[in-house]
Amino acid sequence: MDEYFKLIKVFSYTRNASALTADQYASEVTPWLAALSENVSTLTITYRELINTIFFSDWVVNADERFVHRYATLVIQILSAHPAWVPYAMNSMVRWFSFGSHKGEEGAGMVHERVHAVVREVYRTIPTCGASLAAAIVEKYPFKTAKINVQVVYLQNTLRCLEYAEGVRKEVLAVVLNRVIQVDVEVQVELEDLEEQEAAATEEAGQQAGDEDGVFEFEDDEADTKDDESDSDSDSDSESESDSSDDEDDDDDESNALATVSYDARPIVSKLDAMMNVLFEWLDRHIALDLQQGAMPESASRLFLVILDLFDTIILPTFKSRYTQFLVFFLSAKDPQYADVFLGTMMGKVGDPVRNLTTDRVSTVAKVAAASYLGSFVARAAFISPQIVRNVMGVLVQWANAYLDWQEQREPERSYAQALAPSAANSLHVDFERHAVFYAVTQAVLYLFCFRWRDLATPLDAQQPLDESELDSLRWCPEVEGIQRVVFSKLNPLRACSAAVAQQFAAVASQTNFLFCYALIQQNKRSTSADESDDAAARGSSITSLLRKELDTFFPFDPMALPISRQYIDPIYLEWRSVGGNGDDEDDSDDDGDDDGEPAEGADDDDEEGVVDQMIAMSISPVPPLGAAFLPR
Repeated sequence: MDEYFKLIKVFSYTRNASALTADQYASEVTPWLAALSENVSTLTITYRELINTIFFSDWVVNADERFVHRYATLVIQILSAHPAWVPYAMNSMVRWFSFGSHKGEEGAGMVHERVHAVVREVYRTIPTCGASLAAAIVEKYPFKTAKINVQVVYLQNTLRCLEYAEGVRKEVLAVVLNRVIQVDVEVQVELEDLEEQEAAATEEAGQQAGDEDGVFEFEDDEADTKDDESDSDSDSDSESESDSSDDEDDDDDESNALATVSYDARPIVSKLDAMMNVLFEWLDRHIALDLQQGAMPESASRLFLVILDLFDTIILPTFKSRYTQFLVFFLSAKDPQYADVFLGTMMGKVGDPVRNLTTDRVSTVAKVAAASYLGSFVARAAFISPQIVRNVMGVLVQWANAYLDWQEQREPERSYAQALAPSAANSLHVDFERHAVFYAVTQAVLYLFCFRWRDLATPLDAQQPLDESELDSLRWCPEVEGIQRVVFSKLNPLRACSAAVAQQFAAVASQTNFLFCYALIQQNKRSTSADESDDAAARGSSITSLLRKELDTFFPFDPMALPISRQYIDPIYLEWRSVGGNGDDEDDSDDDGDDDGEPAEGADDDDEEGVVDQMIAMSISPVPPLGAAFLPR
């Protein structure tokens, strides 16, 4: 046993803690590599300590290529003879995925090449090792509090594994998206807190964040290693100690507020931006048109379906997701069929308007989210053709009208005047949970109309382009014919939908002579004020509160504000254009809704102010810390 433990000590080597140099280590170990290679069949479970030492030694950092090759050969031979050791080997390999994320770790490219060469060969030799590889990636994945460098390097190597280990793509990508969305949700929470800061302070901090580069530069923090091994409560907690010294000498209240914005928001936003950029880059390489065949290869389509399936299980149910969903937005622009599949999936989630609650397996929250995604996607996707816009509008309007038909069959007829009576207004909130999907679909219709009305209308002379200075002679496509009935229905959707969407729809519909509904909005305001106490009681249900909040604030494809990742979205994204505008959205952002967003005479000016700005970046769109990035271009 003494000789056995001496042999274990020979293989024990840690690059930062061993007394031996790398050359001395290679010299001592080399004779044993040949000896053990001839006896791999005897290396059973009895020699667990020796095998673990061989796997977890820092051999991959050695500069001697011949030594590294011999060592890797021994590792592969051991695994071929004893596949039971595969989980240990995978753990020992995956731990190098984050190498190079800290200062002083040189030669990261060489180390990663060697690690992937071993993992690739093991995967080729033992195809059943995929589960062990995925488990190791999950176990070693950095916590969300880890620094940007650790997250980026580990993510890059994780995605590199999927290039040769396609069998575990779904499992590994599920882990990746879960980690990204955890950071994404934290951005939402951080920014909601920061929105209470003074507007001037927030804007200045955002400009500073937008002007500075170096998102991927090393963050020199002694707690980097600890961040990989333990999870702390929040990213701001891990940053506060290192940043507090910068603020000690700053007694100015406004400067302190700016510093708070900086260290609370910037690290987590920059981390999400870096992770999203890595994912966009990887997807852009692996879902690309086959130039010879002029179509998407089958492998790309399979990957898209994997991402779409993960969207359905991970992203769609997450209400506070802000940017992760843009991965599907980006992929849908790659091929028209991808966009069709996404739209069909979301419409399938919304389901049949005549609901059978006993057989319907999709929750109301999921239906509302799907409707929000549907409307926001078509409104914002510049790559969607006018015909697809009309088709989607037609399907949504038909759905809403079919729902109204169903309601009329189930309930006694009530006149439009009765629907606007105070008692009916009260029942709107009481029944919100029951009609939530209808309101979500209607809001998608209104939101879609505001952004894509140009694709729904044609001038009297169809051969001429649409002139926005002459809107009196527009003809509307048949797909919008049922909107008026929906808007003025007894369910009164303009009161249930987001106030910003309802106001802007009223403005756009009025300016284009499509529909006039300001009187209904004003009557809703008066009834809402009169029945405020009843509304509060009606919103007591947690599910009703959640649905209302989602409908009021969730516009999933709001402007992409991550300064690096947005390069993948900007070319395919449709910015807000006001009615009669020339497409220069900077003018829209400065108008505060005073021109094209102005309501008809008699509307409340105070409530109308800033409606256009809300449509450019709805209430969920973040302002700090990247304020400059949110200005429309």
